[in-house]
Amino acid sequence: MRSLIKPIFAVVALCSTMAVKADTVSELEQLIDKWLKIESQTSELNTHWLEQKSSMEQTLTLLNAEQEQLSTLNKNREKNSSDLSKKREQLVTQQGELEKDQQNLNSQLKQISQQLLSLQVQLPPPLLNSWKNAGDLADPQLSTTDKLQTALKMLTLLNEFQQRISIHEMAIKHPDGQEVWVKQLYLGAAQAWFVSEDLSYVGIGFPSDLGWQWEFDNSINAEQVALGIAVQQKKRAADWVTLPMLSYKNNAQQGAK
Repeated sequence: MRSLIKPIFAVVALCSTMAVKADTVSELEQLIDKWLKIESQTSELNTHWLEQKSSMEQTLTLLNAEQEQLSTLNKNREKNSSDLSKKREQLVTQQGELEKDQQNLNSQLKQISQQLLSLQVQLPPPLLNSWKNAGDLADPQLSTTDKLQTALKMLTLLNEFQQRISIHEMAIKHPDGQEVWVKQLYLGAAQAWFVSEDLSYVGIGFPSDLGWQWEFDNSINAEQVALGIAVQQKKRAADWVTLPMLSYKNNAQQGAK
């Protein structure tokens, strides 16, 4: 009986040993399987990481480029803001200067207008008519620009009249009340002579405080006045003409006093 029990123990021990080995193999297989899975997951993670890294690097590059652009835009905006501020200050300064110049212009224009208006009555009739056609400086509806243009026209007309000898015709009133048609020879705007067609009326014209004056004076050589007019109109050859100047009239007035 005892001999039979020993083999049985031996078989049981062998089976136990084999069972232990089988469990060990199974565990190893499981460990290997887990290791393989971990390796696979690690490989996938590495692959995914490399893909993510490339994408993140591209994104970082784009972000850096965008940041540089934003920084440049911000600098330009600050520069533009500074430039605009300087430009605004310049415009404000220029506006102040323009307003000051405008005030000075208005003051000077007012003074010139008053002088021109006071001068009007002393102008010879042809020039006075030209001034009236140029405009009315006394018109309160005139803008500063229109008033300036009118004043410039008047000054131009005066300068042109002063630079030439001109001939005009008109009727002037004789002291006896009748209207006499005469030709007039103007030496600028300060001196004139007149003579009738038949040489029976002759005289001189000049400006005064009372305005432009015509004065009949038979002591003036009517033929000389007529000759001066004819030469100026190119109806006669150039010749010496002797005519009394304004000083003659002044001396005559002083003598009468």
